[in-house]
Formats: sequence, structure tokens, C-alpha cells
Amino acid sequence: MVLGVTELATENTTHLYDTYDYFVHPHWKQFDPVPHTWHYFIGIFISIVGVSGVIGNIVVITMFSTTKTLKSPSNMLIVNLALSDLTFSAVNGFPLLTVSAFNTKWVFGDTACQFYGLIGGIFGLMSINTLAMISIDRCICITRPLQAMRIMTRKTSFIMIVVVWVWAVGWSLLPLFGLGAYIPEGFQTSCTFDYLTKTVSNRIYIIGMYVFAFALPLVLIIVSYIMIISSIRKHAREMANMADKMNAEEADKHEKTKAEIKITKIAMTLISLFILSWSPYATIALIAQFGDPSFVTPLMSEMPVMLAKSSAMHNPIVYALSHPKFRAALYQKAPCFLNCCKPSPKPPAEAPSRAQVGRTASDCSQSTIASSYGPGYEMQPTMNQGVNSGELVKELVGAIVSMANNQPPTVQPVFIPGTGGTVVTPIAATPAPAPTAEQVQTTTAAIIEKATKEPKV
Repeated sequence: MVLGVTELATENTTHLYDTYDYFVHPHWKQFDPVPHTWHYFIGIFISIVGVSGVIGNIVVITMFSTTKTLKSPSNMLIVNLALSDLTFSAVNGFPLLTVSAFNTKWVFGDTACQFYGLIGGIFGLMSINTLAMISIDRCICITRPLQAMRIMTRKTSFIMIVVVWVWAVGWSLLPLFGLGAYIPEGFQTSCTFDYLTKTVSNRIYIIGMYVFAFALPLVLIIVSYIMIISSIRKHAREMANMADKMNAEEADKHEKTKAEIKITKIAMTLISLFILSWSPYATIALIAQFGDPSFVTPLMSEMPVMLAKSSAMHNPIVYALSHPKFRAALYQKAPCFLNCCKPSPKPPAEAPSRAQVGRTASDCSQSTIASSYGPGYEMQPTMNQGVNSGELVKELVGAIVSMANNQPPTVQPVFIPGTGGTVVTPIAATPAPAPTAEQVQTTTAAIIEKATKEPKV
């Protein structure tokens, strides 16, 4: 009789996780096993995200690698982002997580768990840091267009990519050498870094990951887009002042304001997607280490997994399909792929920005920020004094860029605000230092004064 009670007690204290052939952190044993319904839901969700991420990123890599107009230094960062997201989807999404989810446990053993965590760490961090580099690239190209042709070269982009790889691989390898660890998480169908064990070495790793792998890239992204918005607003004010002097129509000013609002919304969308994808993981890790661990339930820990892995699916949409030249090339090569990719029937002159003067020469990546600045952001040539605004802007930009390149203008069409077409701007064979602020101000003032004093035609 006593033996029977002992057997019953042993049976009741044995947890399902005790039968698994890999290490399960004691923290998870305090919770009931996850219902099969949740496992199946995760399996279906990750299958959709994984397959979509693989297809989307393959399309991005193929288009940017085979389309001549997309082979620019800055677009190397877009390709690197797609490569990291492709691997992240193919390994850490479908099929490993999907197969384990439908089996309601990790079925590939401890060695595969270490591999899964390592690959997830490398390409997850690579994606995060590439997003930060893309934001820096866009900031330079838009806020410093003349200097961008000298800064954002292929060598610079290659160095940025190397830094991203070294940073991601370095942080991801540390758990294999004793600083941190990779263990099954939450639902026991995927593996990640150990954010539960409260040893000194593990806490050092968690804090380091939070600061250098999440907070630092987030700060770089936020600061870069704030600088972009500030630069565009400053340019809008300058154009508004010029429009006032030339008596431009009030409707044009309203269109400029709408363009500014659109740019701000785009920047906020990019920042919000980054925070939504990665901040839950960072938050769960901090709570597990420094807060109440009971809050870190299997369900609460699985939500960050789903959000982080979905980033590999929406990154191609946000950072590639928002690229005007990419949409045009995709529609040309695969018109049935997506109707939304059909380029606008309006000529490119309808979508200029100040940054395009420098970006044409430097071939910086034409981002959503840059392209969205254009619609409505042109100044009508109809003015009370009859000044030909197209000729004025041609002369103004030609003089400024000629000063920057220190050589006579050479025929090279680029689109700039106010012309309703193309203008002639110089090509720098040997770039010289950019003009000083005084030179630009003096030249601009002289041309505007000349134009405003011209007799009405």
C-alpha cells in the first residue's frame, strides 16, 4: 500500500519536460504544458511567415543583383538585409520551428538547438544592424547630398557590411564559449539565448546584448530619421521663402506641407516596425533577469518570437518595394507579380527632392523618404513678375554644383524642384571640396536678386 502511494506521488511530480532528451530550464517546469492548439497555431503562422520571407527576400536579392540601375553602393545594404532575412526565415522559421511546433516539442536534439540559436543570433543581429546602417546611409544622402558622392562609395558600403557581420558574429559566438548559452525557450519548440539564468556571466551577456545589439541600433535609427525630417523641413522653409520672394501660388505651399507630413509618417512607420519587432524580446530578457520571472510565461515568451520572425517578411516590403526603381524594375520583369509595383505614370520630374542632385552623382539608395518628398513638392513657374522659375533654378543649381565640382557644367540631366523637367548639372571628374556656406549664400542671393529685378516679359 505504501508502495502504491509512493508510485502515485512520483507520477504526479514528474513533468512532461522531464522526458525530453535535451536540457529544459527549470523555470519552464513551473507552468503547465502548452496546449496543442497553440503549437499548431504557431506552426501555421511560422509556415506562412517563413515561406513569405524566403520568397520575398529571394526576389529582392535577384532584382537588385540583376538590374543594372539598382547596382549602387547604397543598395548593397538592401541586399545584405535581404540575405540576412532570407537565412533567418529559411533556418529559424520554416522548417525547423514549424516541424517542432507540429510535434509540440523540439525534435532535433541539443546540438541542433545550439546551431538554431547561433544562426538566429547571427542573422537576427545582422538584420538589426543593417537597418541601422541603412538609416545612416539615407541620412547622409539626404542631409549632405553634395558630400554623399564622396562618402557613400562601394568601399564605404562594403566596410559597413563587414562591420555588421563582425558585430553580429562576435556577439552570437560568445554563448558557445561560456558567456551566456543557447537553450529551448517558451513553447520548447525553438532555441534562443538564455535570458533566465541569473549568473554573473549570463547577466553581463544579457546587458551587453541589450545595450549594443538593441538599444544602440535603435538610437542610430531614431537619430538618423530625426535628422532627415529636420533637414527636409529646413529645406521646405528655404523653398517657401524663395517662393514668397517670387510670389508663388499658395497652393504650392500647401502641397509642401502635405509632403512633409507624409515623410514624417514614413519615418515613424520605419521606427515603429523596428520597435515592434525587437523590443518585446529585449523587454522579456530584462524582466527575466531583473524583474518578476513569473511574468515570463511560455505564452508571453512566445509572442516576441512571432514578432521577431515576422520582421523577415515585412522588411522586403518596407525597404525594397518602397524603392521606386525597384518597383519599376519588378513590374517590367514580372508584370503579373504584383500590380502594386506598377510605377506611377507621372514622369520622374514630378517627384524631385533636394537630395536627388547629390544622390544622382553618388547613386545613393532612393528610399521612401527621398521619393515621397517629391509629390506636390514643386514650385509652379507662374509668378506675378513673370520670372522664368525654370531658368532661375537651372542657373542656381548649375552655379552651386559647379562651385562644388570646381569645373564648368557638363550636360547631365537631373530632376530638381521648380523646373517641371530636367536641368543641366555638372559631373565631377575629380570632386573638389564642397562650397562654403558663404559662397552658396552669396550666389543664391545674387541670382534671386537678378531674377526678381528682371522686367516682366
